[in-house]
Amino acid sequence: MRLLPCLFIAGSMALLSGCASQPQVTSDYDHSANFTQYHTYGFATETAGQYQTLTGKYIQSAIKQQMEQRGYKASATPDLLVYSSAMKQNKVQVNDAPVPVGRRGYAGWGGYNQTVWSYTEGTLTVDLVDSKKKQLVWRGTASNTLSSDGKPASQAQIQQAVTALFATYSFQAGPANR
Repeated sequence: MRLLPCLFIAGSMALLSGCASQPQVTSDYDHSANFTQYHTYGFATETAGQYQTLTGKYIQSAIKQQMEQRGYKASATPDLLVYSSAMKQNKVQVNDAPVPVGRRGYAGWGGYNQTVWSYTEGTLTVDLVDSKKKQLVWRGTASNTLSSDGKPASQAQIQQAVTALFATYSFQAGPANR
């Protein structure tokens, strides 16, 4: 009789641990955009008085790698401007589990056990903007639970998130202008 609740808990833990390791990724693009016209990319400049953090440096490095794998070249006058933002948000999760009660063949539900826990979710958003039209042509977002010790995402975690995010970007750089 106790085997079923143990299996349920073990299955839930396995499911949650699997979810925590891979970022949740969404993306969308302008279906009217001609992606073959884009050959170069560049990062949007920081506004005056801001500086680049280590996390920002890791994000740019990972994006650069993904763009170059797709045939895009870095340029001071790019076809695509790359904007990225990262944020953290505290969240609360509540699970209700029914509690069976009864004895000697009579059973029913005695209420619910509530499990409440809080966690921090990190979200990375990357926008590709047509630099001539000043119009968004692609957006990708990757979200994942961050470690509870308050440390920022590691370079490996950022690389994993950017790789997963760009897996949804199915375009290649257009043929070079001659």
